Amino acid sequence: MTLSFRVIAKLCFLIVIVGFCMPMACDANGFQIASGDVATTELSLALYGIFVFAVIGFLIGVILLLKKNLPVIVDWIVIAACILCGVIPFYRNMSNYGDFYQSGIYIILVGYGLILVAQIISAVRKEKR
Repeated sequence: MTLSFRVIAKLCFLIVIVGFCMPMACDANGFQIASGDVATTELSLALYGIFVFAVIGFLIGVILLLKKNLPVIVDWIVIAACILCGVIPFYRNMSNYGDFYQSGIYIILVGYGLILVAQIISAVRKEKR
């Protein structure tokens, strides 16, 4: 069984999920930051959005592995939503927390990069599955 780059891109969402569960800032993972007193409502929603869209993306990968057909636009919507949920609040809060970022943030960024590279390769090759 060969994996298409489209499936590989969705399985890379697992890297984002792992990064979310690792310490992201101040020795707290994404759930702890989102439920903490320091996080604004916007930051909390964005953090939960990262996790929810990463899980959805991973589930899409599982569905594709089961040989089900999904439109490619669904992939791009989930990827864009997950990345926007991650980039916007951290960019806006860079001055507040920038010195305290830990490995979880960087693992999430690596996951985003791998997802984008695999999805772009899939689009260039015009993979259907």
